[in-house]
Amino acid sequence: MISSPGAVELADLAERREVAAVDLWWVSLPLLNVHRAAHGIEVDRQVVVVRLTLADGSEGWGECPTLSRPTYSNEYTAAAFALLRDEVVPWLLGSAGAVPIGHPMAVAAVITAHLDARLRSSDTALVDRLASNHGRPAGAVARTSVVGRTDDVDRLVEVVAERIAQGAAMIKLKAGPQASDIDAVAAVRSTWPDLALAVDGNGTLDVRSASMLDGLGLTYLEQPLPADDLVGLAGLARRLSCPLALDESVTSVAVLEAALALGSGSVVNVKPARLGGPRGAAGLARVATDAGWGVFVGGMLETGVGRAAALAVAALPSVTLPTDLGPSSHYFSHDLTESLECDGEGRLLVPNGPGIGVTPDEGRLADATVRHHRSSPQAR
Repeated sequence: MISSPGAVELADLAERREVAAVDLWWVSLPLLNVHRAAHGIEVDRQVVVVRLTLADGSEGWGECPTLSRPTYSNEYTAAAFALLRDEVVPWLLGSAGAVPIGHPMAVAAVITAHLDARLRSSDTALVDRLASNHGRPAGAVARTSVVGRTDDVDRLVEVVAERIAQGAAMIKLKAGPQASDIDAVAAVRSTWPDLALAVDGNGTLDVRSASMLDGLGLTYLEQPLPADDLVGLAGLARRLSCPLALDESVTSVAVLEAALALGSGSVVNVKPARLGGPRGAAGLARVATDAGWGVFVGGMLETGVGRAAALAVAALPSVTLPTDLGPSSHYFSHDLTESLECDGEGRLLVPNGPGIGVTPDEGRLADATVRHHRSSPQAR
């Protein structure tokens, strides 16, 4: 049974036997600012970077942006590296006989790397390939600046002011059910009465805390309840006046259709790493938009590899709200790739070179590497 987004594409890739070699890098980059959310704290960004080399010599890159611990999802970086090395890659190279089940972020990294290789070989930009099916893309996208949890409300207000000055079109605050988090959101709203403001509960809120946030004029309240509680989310959506956005809940088009039928929200966070890569994410965004939902592309604190691929989706006309993706300078002193930055209006520029449009710098990749593994038929 193939159930994970992207698994059909992965099976097709393995069947064609066109992968000549796979490189995996477990990398760690220090974050400029500690990221605090309801599911935990990230000080260093540890992800798996994938390079596929095809039989014709073309190369492509993908990223598995798991977190360092299984507090956000059941995928985490050490396990993703092991799964790719021991299961997915041998299967692609013909030495294993079963389709790996689940693990959508690991699968999406391989799918994206293969797509990148194919597009580079034809000198085609990912954003242009997606546009051929989904409409003319934007060259730069408005962005939401995501601000982590903090107990220092004065500092929170300072950070929000800095992000607004840098051109953010919207501010999103991470929040749990604690009264202090609700008070922090209220402080931001009282400082900027007209600010486009959203809150992300990462599945940790309850009806009481969600109701307290409802009167703060939010553009949307993201994932207030646990991911698997579509019925509870539907009930909450009927109770609240602000729109509910689904993030972790939506793992496939089938789940989105269930949410549509139940009325579990009216906005969806589309993350290519969770939805089988850029093509899967673009397809889901189109379904949501056609149903009248708002759509935005979320971020996973990716390096430039993953962020460039996600930006190609964020540029599509079916994405109607500012993206959570930010410039490299918000995350790292030195990104793995050339820096992804904003235009003079604070919008994030979309790479338009071949494939995903960026390539890791060899020196930066080497400096950030925790572990490297190369597989090829000859190496077995």
